Amino acid sequence: MHGGGVDTDKHNGGDSASLREKVQLRRGEKWRILKNIITVSVAFMVQFTAFQGTANLQSSINAKDGLGTVSLSVVYAALVVSCIFLPTLVIRKLTVKWTLCVSMLCYAPYIASQFYPRFYTLLPAGVLLGLGAAPMWASKATYLTQLGQVYAKLTDQSVEAIIVRFFGFFFLAWQTAELWGNLISSL
Repeated sequence: MHGGGVDTDKHNGGDSASLREKVQLRRGEKWRILKNIITVSVAFMVQFTAFQGTANLQSSINAKDGLGTVSLSVVYAALVVSCIFLPTLVIRKLTVKWTLCVSMLCYAPYIASQFYPRFYTLLPAGVLLGLGAAPMWASKATYLTQLGQVYAKLTDQSVEAIIVRFFGFFFLAWQTAELWGNLISSL
């Protein structure tokens, strides 16, 4: 998720005037922005293919003692807590792109723990996933918005139209994860 000459991480609360000042009009800047949008979108699609594929089957494959249902409850309980307290704090501490990367890694232990599903593997992994999810979603939205603002300036297009287009592409890719996860599960 290389930002090229675009500085999207510094002081994430800047207004559009200060953002315009930070834009370096380098050759290939538009392509770098589009590449970053594609990278984030595909990364979420792959991650959620694995996560949603396992989440959809939790109550069936981990039915003993309600392990699957309990683990998902833990994920979403931790997510509620995370939504309240963590996104702004983590993004300020790590920057937008680093928050996105680190938060996405929080999904890996939960997905991996499906190979050895026990209360002592799934529940801590579920807490970690839940705590990482809110900063991940907030940083994704911030990152796409920042890239959209820069791209709109570079192309002299409406900021709102570009941001909507970027989010539309992201959600197109992300929504297909459910399809891929269910197809893989059916094999």
